This record gives sequence, structure tokens and C-alpha cells, in this order.
Amino acid sequence: MTDIDNNSTPFPAAPARHDIPPLGRNTRDSDSLAPARLQGSNMSVGPGIQLKGEISECATLIVEGDVDATLDGKALEIVQRGVFCGTARVESADIQGRFEGDLTVSGLLSVENGGTVSGKLRYGRLEVAMGGDLSGEISKYIDEDETPAADDSVEVADKDG
Repeated sequence: MTDIDNNSTPFPAAPARHDIPPLGRNTRDSDSLAPARLQGSNMSVGPGIQLKGEISECATLIVEGDVDATLDGKALEIVQRGVFCGTARVESADIQGRFEGDLTVSGLLSVENGGTVSGKLRYGRLEVAMGGDLSGEISKYIDEDETPAADDSVEVADKDG
């Protein structure tokens, strides 16, 4: 048997967290957590990670791995080795990797050197660096309440085709 040292010091108490409100019994959890979810709703899919599904209420999605999903968010960033296949509706996008599918960007779409976007693309403003590549059905973003003009759509063919 071992003797217990009565003079040992107990672990100090953890400091109180004043920035996290306690959940009350009279409030709904979703109401209490809603502001925190909207402020810090960033997501990163790292290299070697494969993600499939639906992503919503995401402020910024950073793709370094492979994503096959539907995204409804504010910003999309695909790094050089990142791949996004599916549908995305965002306010801004920075493409250094590869996007395949249906992309709607209400603000600025930036396609960097080495970045490729293929499929159906709608954009508010477009910036393509030398070495960036677009292919598919490309048109200027128009608010859904308006009808697109016939001359706002452009067909772009692959370089190889």
C-alpha cells in the first residue's frame, strides 16, 4: 500500500470562459448557437482528404483535397492541388486548382495561373490570369429576377478540341 500525501496541491481550477454563453433550459439550442455559427463558419478540406456531400452556411471553403459536393456559401478558394466537383453558389471564388461542374459567383471570380474551371459558369466580375483556363458554358451573372440577354452568353471550347 502507498501512503497518500495530504500536503499535495490539487489541480488549479480552469479559468472561466466569459465569451461562451451557457445554454439555458428555456432557450432553443439552435437560437443560442446561431450567431457563433455564422461568425466562424469557415471550413478547410486538407490535402489527401476526400469530402462528399452538401455544405451550407459556409463563410469560406478552402479546398486542398478532393470535394464532390453542393456548396452554398460566401467564398470558395481552391488551391493548386485542390479539386471541387459539383455545384457551388458563392459571392467570390479564387481558383488555383480545378473546378468541374456548375459554378455561380455573384461577385469576383478569379482564375489564377494553373487554375481551371469547366462546366456551366456564371460570374459577376471575371479575372483570368495568364495560364488560367475556362471551358464550357460561360455567362455573366444576372439576378434571378431578371432574364438574361441573348448576347451575355459565351461558349468556350477546349484548347484540345
